[in-house]
Amino acid sequence: MSSGLTEEQKRRIEENRQLALARRAERLAAQRAGNAGIAAPPQKEQSPGNPGNWKEENNHVRFTSQPQQNPNTSVEQKSCLQKGYNHYTANQQMAGSHREQQKSCSEDSEQASGLKQFPATIPDSLSYSHKHCLDAGSQEHGQRTLINHGTFQQPKCYPAFKNPTAPPHPNNVTKGKCVKYGEDRFQVEVGYNAELIAVFKKVPSKAYDPAMKKWNFSMEDYRSLLEAANQLSSVILAPLEGENAVGLASGSHFVGSGVDVKSLLKMCKNWKKPSALVKGRCVLLSRLRFEVDIGYSAEVIGVFKQMDSRNYDMNTRKWNFLLEDYPKLMEVLLSLVSVEVEPLPEAVIKTFAAQLQRSPSQTDIPDADLSVVDSKIVTSLMPFQREGVNFAISRNGRLLLADDMGLGKTIQAICIAAYYQQEWPLLVVTPSSVRFTWAEAFHRWLPSLSPGSTNVIVSGKDNLTGSLINIISFDLLSRMDKQLKSIFQVVIVDESHFLKNTKTARCQAAMPLLKAAKRVILLSGTPAVSRPAELYTQIAAVQPSFFPQFHSFGLRYCDARKMPWGWDYSGSSNLTELKILLEESIMIRRLKSDVLSQLPAKQRKMVVVAPEGISAKTKAVLAAEAKKMAKGYESKQQEKEALLVFFSRTAEAKIRSVVEYILELLESGNNKFLVFAHHKIMLDAIVAELKKKHIEHIRIDGSTSSAERQALCQKFQLSEKQAVAVLSLTAANMGLTLSAADLVVFAELFWNPGILIQAEDRAHRIGQTSSVNVHYLVAKGTADDYLWPMIQEKIKVLGEAGLSETNFSETAESTNYRPKPDPKQKTIYDLFQKAFSESKDDADDVLFLEAADAGCEFDSGSALQDGETETCSVSPKKKRRIE
Repeated sequence: MSSGLTEEQKRRIEENRQLALARRAERLAAQRAGNAGIAAPPQKEQSPGNPGNWKEENNHVRFTSQPQQNPNTSVEQKSCLQKGYNHYTANQQMAGSHREQQKSCSEDSEQASGLKQFPATIPDSLSYSHKHCLDAGSQEHGQRTLINHGTFQQPKCYPAFKNPTAPPHPNNVTKGKCVKYGEDRFQVEVGYNAELIAVFKKVPSKAYDPAMKKWNFSMEDYRSLLEAANQLSSVILAPLEGENAVGLASGSHFVGSGVDVKSLLKMCKNWKKPSALVKGRCVLLSRLRFEVDIGYSAEVIGVFKQMDSRNYDMNTRKWNFLLEDYPKLMEVLLSLVSVEVEPLPEAVIKTFAAQLQRSPSQTDIPDADLSVVDSKIVTSLMPFQREGVNFAISRNGRLLLADDMGLGKTIQAICIAAYYQQEWPLLVVTPSSVRFTWAEAFHRWLPSLSPGSTNVIVSGKDNLTGSLINIISFDLLSRMDKQLKSIFQVVIVDESHFLKNTKTARCQAAMPLLKAAKRVILLSGTPAVSRPAELYTQIAAVQPSFFPQFHSFGLRYCDARKMPWGWDYSGSSNLTELKILLEESIMIRRLKSDVLSQLPAKQRKMVVVAPEGISAKTKAVLAAEAKKMAKGYESKQQEKEALLVFFSRTAEAKIRSVVEYILELLESGNNKFLVFAHHKIMLDAIVAELKKKHIEHIRIDGSTSSAERQALCQKFQLSEKQAVAVLSLTAANMGLTLSAADLVVFAELFWNPGILIQAEDRAHRIGQTSSVNVHYLVAKGTADDYLWPMIQEKIKVLGEAGLSETNFSETAESTNYRPKPDPKQKTIYDLFQKAFSESKDDADDVLFLEAADAGCEFDSGSALQDGETETCSVSPKKKRRIE
């Protein structure tokens, strides 16, 4: 110091210097504790006697003295401080990388506190130099303060909710990184850190490798783990290679083609925000686009406008986007606190994973190799039927085949099942009225099968696994629980909409069987008759993982509403999305209009029904009549009379099966169809059942006047409700137009094929825009055993002669029905063939029909109307009596 200073001035200078050092130490201590506001900013003394002040240059602290200071003291202290500063600068360069990471946080903290921040680290050597350079007369307070705080560190940058009191030294920060560990897992390579281990143990997918001493996790937990690790002040984890920091702003986890589908599935859970002000949902629009149905929000619209594929529909006033933008959009929407958006269902995410990942999806179904299947059925498939088989095989034999009636679901199902024949025995669950039809169809289309390969279950005592192909009705299935323990790997369910009610015994018996089977082939022309809820059991049978709980399905597609008595699932919602989802995953459906060019004008189908429930008396009569006919008769008249009595008794035997089949058609959703029968007892039974079920219907028989006929036909044609026309085979087979129906059912056969063809043409007339389906109901053990082959033979002869364009063998789905190889039955068949082939006049047929009806106390209702002269002559006004 200058010699001109007095001792008092020297003392005051030294006191001020010590006071400044003490204040500096206090301020740095406060900064270390994250409480910079406690330390007051450096103050400059206003008195002219102040010998020095603090200056801040380039974030470095430097002490400068005024010229009036003692030269000895000033030079000594300058030397000490400069040595400390040089040592600090070297250390600062070594720790530069860590300091750079904290730079942005420091600047924010400066602005908040109004203070300029000190360097991140002031090394021990600097404080040590200060301690030893202090004058011997320095106050203990200043020394102690500076020594005790040896090293100072700037507070680390924490989230707003964090307020750590003792951030670690940079040298104590645990650094690590994430690396791939297999296809769907990642591993964390990091040193020991107790806080981080605690985080690891909370991750559901955690796994510890003792050999490598490292933790690994599922990729589903990647984002949540990285976020939790980033919250720890003592840990720095580098993300996976090629991944940016978590968050859309710095590079979303979903940006790019490598979308993690598992992360998208995770979005489907815990998305609800009870306090949200704006709520909406994502809905699938097509195979490529989805829309967001949500209320107005400027914040949400701002997010929408950032999407490249955005499109605003002026009609619906909704925004829609490409599926490839779904991950990015949902990540942002879910991060908005005041917005709740219901994501696409898990089933949609799984089904459209290719579109979500921006990878090309396969639209064309490859042709399956059907070389292992009988060539007869393969060559008989129409093009659209072959597509159905290809679809089924591409879905690993689990599908819902929902083609319209008449498009050949049976032949497709048999072909699909035959492809998996190595996994048989096969189970076919079907309505009871068509059990035997299925047995006949298998033998027709798969000629390689042995005669005993099919097992039709007719009672609860039968063996369900008795053959290679086992056919059972829905009702019997529910009564054979014990035998259902034998698991079938391949199962066909015909008319699968019969399982629509989960509370029924048939559904409860079938569902476990279907879920356990490897191949499930469901057939239904009307999968849902009235509401989407009816589809759930069929979806659950084919793909149980789509909607494990009905409630989630009901909320999405049934417009489920909570009522005072419980939930109401009778509504419908998001049907377009449901249709697209099913068609893309498990269902194939073609309408007649879609494949009309591949269909014949008429498609005939023989339906084998069992004459169940007939009385012992009727059985005895049938057996007795057959026995008499096998012995032969003396006169032609006696032969015909016996045959017609046999024919009349057949009607009684078929009533129950016919009524059951008609009710099943109605339950399957068929709106309008014609039913032809000959005997009054059959017509009466059908009409009585329709009245009982409150089904709209008309009846036209021999007692219906011409004027009334036209009114009834007009009523049937114009009706918009479900309706059935019950018609007499010989009284209503011509002169009527009933083209509103495209299905014709023959409850009884007739030996004259001309009458049958004329009856078919009541629906196949001008104005018919669809292919007409014709179902012939044939009962074993009755006159049908002989009439059906005879009809086919007559049609074949007429076709060869160029007198008929109809060929039953080419247009019938199953026509190889023949009587059993019994000599007696061959005799009866020859009798039918001879008796009705040699008839010169159809009036004779009518005569014998009347005689048979009179003898059996039946009213045939076969009288024809005056003026109708085509194949049958005018019926007599009075019944003739046979002497």
